[in-house]
Amino acid sequence: MRHYVVFMKPIVIMMILMTCISGASFCLDENHAPVLRNECGLSDLSDSAPHSLQGLSPESGRLLFKDNPTTWTSLREPDMIWVEDALSSMTLDEKIGQMLMPGSGSSDKNIIDNYKVGGFIFTGNNRQASDLIFRTNDLQAYSKLPLLFSIDAEAGLGARVQDATIFPLLMAFGAADDPSLTEACGGITARESRSLGIHIAFGPVVDVNTEPRNPIISTRAYSDKPDMVMRLARGFITGARREGLLCTFKHYPGHGDTSGDSHTSLPLVDAPLYILKNIHIKPYGELAGTGDIDLVMTAHVWYSAVNPTQWPATLSYYFLTEVLRDEIGFTGIVISDAYNMAGLADAVPDQQERAVKGVEAGLDIILMPPNVGNAFNGIKNAVTGGRLPLSRIDDSVRRILIAKSRVGLPEYNLVNSSLYPAIMRHPVHLEKVREVCEKGFTCCKNDLPSSPPIATDEDILVLTLAASQKIFYRMSSDYFTIPLMAAVPGAVSRSVPTEFSISEHNSILSQAEGMDKVVVAGYDWYKIASSDQVDFINALCELSVPVIYVGFGAPYHYLQIPGVDAFYCGYSSVDAMQEVAVERLLGEASPLGDLPVYIPGLTILAGWFFY
Repeated sequence: MRHYVVFMKPIVIMMILMTCISGASFCLDENHAPVLRNECGLSDLSDSAPHSLQGLSPESGRLLFKDNPTTWTSLREPDMIWVEDALSSMTLDEKIGQMLMPGSGSSDKNIIDNYKVGGFIFTGNNRQASDLIFRTNDLQAYSKLPLLFSIDAEAGLGARVQDATIFPLLMAFGAADDPSLTEACGGITARESRSLGIHIAFGPVVDVNTEPRNPIISTRAYSDKPDMVMRLARGFITGARREGLLCTFKHYPGHGDTSGDSHTSLPLVDAPLYILKNIHIKPYGELAGTGDIDLVMTAHVWYSAVNPTQWPATLSYYFLTEVLRDEIGFTGIVISDAYNMAGLADAVPDQQERAVKGVEAGLDIILMPPNVGNAFNGIKNAVTGGRLPLSRIDDSVRRILIAKSRVGLPEYNLVNSSLYPAIMRHPVHLEKVREVCEKGFTCCKNDLPSSPPIATDEDILVLTLAASQKIFYRMSSDYFTIPLMAAVPGAVSRSVPTEFSISEHNSILSQAEGMDKVVVAGYDWYKIASSDQVDFINALCELSVPVIYVGFGAPYHYLQIPGVDAFYCGYSSVDAMQEVAVERLLGEASPLGDLPVYIPGLTILAGWFFY
């Protein structure tokens, strides 16, 4: 069902990490005298140690946590003298290289040597902080021009880095509807990212998820209401930019109304242009033009109202230039979504031509070109052959250099590697995660005859649904089942696979009939994984035993299992959310979240408008 809501030759640079009696870490001034100052990326430093570091433990030599985490410096005004001097001194090859941001790997230095790239993105969901800070410092020291480093951390840096703070997916923030929480998330994500030398953490997502079947946005979106999306995104960018992180709105002009995944195909959106502008482009029009957004990431999505034949918005001059630049007035960087995604490759198979068409449309940075050499040579040939004017390249490089200057480059390209252990997963950060979970966990439906939902003296069957789909992370169901079974002696736990036989089906149903209640926990991030599971839950609902569904994924699960007696949603399986769910089911506190999307049967229509 679809609905619409209105609305940087290599110079070897050594980092000298020093510690004084107070335990503070130092930077070096021009005379190599140790001084405490903002060149380490810290803010509010005086003659004493950074306020969050207690210093070195005499017993272990480890950095210890103190009351508050070290904060980072905010984005600064760009040094336009450096920007213009750097631009005028660049060769054509260096300029083109600035417009390419490949994935970081074993050949990074060769890529720098051969193509003069402007930065790298770190991919994968299980990175280590120690590896990332080594790579950022090593590559910055190697590169003649300062590099921008990026990572996709829309749910906190911990979504990609194992020892960083992980937040629930964004829809939980929508359920909490508290901009102070998104501001805290932005600040924490920025603080942890910058402590590793990362400048961009591709967020926030401002897609307005109006399509319940959306296989790639779903709970990554705050809401299906553009005003809520804008309000919460504004909070995130306030916190992130205050701690020196370049913010990225994505996926322009909107990926929220798709039932396809641009990683594997070119999704079609056939909505009228006025719907597209009034709902999906609205966050860009209201916020990107203010100057607080540093980058806009494009969507590999086909909008038939603008292009009658298949053509992705990433390559659309209308969307990138006429609307984003001319109408909205966005002056920052336009960066593509990954250039190796099928939604783009299917439209323009030739890699050189794909790069050129992106620049012609208005791209400043091509993210993750499948072959850096092809993208580089395509753009260079287009410039030397007269297809692309040099002034067009200069415009993009100038915007990129401005962003680099905003994060302190080229002066402060290295980060102090003694700081991050006392920043990653700081207790203050984890407390904020807990707060988001407490405020976001939602009771969407409760037709149970008694309160609390689960009594400690009841016999309950706890069924955890195996899941095949995840985005960024999926946490163990132990965070839910272990505390629940500890609190309810009569609880029995059982896992339900994605596919199972009729005999297994009947066996679980028979077991359920002897219970006071059945609790089903779902972990698939955007839908229930299999038809077997859907059929099974609906069969459970035909029994006389009350069925409680707790979703640690999308609230849209309800559309498949509307017969459940109670429906709760945490939007994400982060450990704190599962722990909060147990507490709410046991009646220790009431759920505080409000459903941030329209779902028939769960939502009162007030505030939602349809076309």
